[in-house]
Amino acid sequence: MKALTRNSCIVLTAVFLAAMAWAADIKVSLSKEQTGKPPVSFEPIVGTWLVGQDGGEKVIMLDGRPWVASKDNPTKLLVETARKLYGTSNEELMDNAKQFAYYPVAVLKSVDNFSNGSISMKFKTMSGEADRCSGILFNVKPNGDWLAIRYNDTENNVALWEFHNGIRRNVRFSDRNKPFMLDKAAWHELKMTVDGANFNAFLDGAPALEYTLGAEPVAGRRGPPNADLFPANNPVLRPPVSGKMGLWSKTDSSSYFKDYVVSPK
Repeated sequence: MKALTRNSCIVLTAVFLAAMAWAADIKVSLSKEQTGKPPVSFEPIVGTWLVGQDGGEKVIMLDGRPWVASKDNPTKLLVETARKLYGTSNEELMDNAKQFAYYPVAVLKSVDNFSNGSISMKFKTMSGEADRCSGILFNVKPNGDWLAIRYNDTENNVALWEFHNGIRRNVRFSDRNKPFMLDKAAWHELKMTVDGANFNAFLDGAPALEYTLGAEPVAGRRGPPNADLFPANNPVLRPPVSGKMGLWSKTDSSSYFKDYVVSPK
């Protein structure tokens, strides 16, 4: 066998280092979860999250039906969850409670922080009169601020949202002229990637939207952007991404989730 040339060694070293830059995938297994009980792998913050069955396999189920009855009383669950996640009740998190209650979320327990890499999950949006949304929660801060990438089954689009100062605002929509008309009875994959300031989202493998964290917002149809959309005023929009992650939805949506995978870089 011929000895490797210097150039070959350089190429092989580069390939090896590139491969090593990605840590092992963290795949959330539901095999030990108990059907009908709250999930052990995710910590519910808002909403009714249970382990369900779909076609013989276990799934994480968000039941949106109880939301209407419980939407005005989120504080008890938020206090309990803040203590579990951060060791104490959090004043800012409590201050955000009223607005936070409109967005059912559950935080993944097995990963404390996500900065770079990818997060993917499969979803099936089952029902909802006010909303039919399924998404990935990320960049969750101790005060309750977060980012979320979601698919809306009524608008047929993908959107990146931020939550800051108790209010949710849109950061970027997918192309309005290219709706994603998904089969409502089938499972679909939503995936997001973060590489420093570069954010990308994919739906069933197709590019959905891209965004540069820290970018200055531009005026829209309704005039100048809100002050909270300027990264200088809003830490959750500034790179690097750093925080907890999980599952996201809105109001009375009922959705199934499975195959949640975190691939840190």
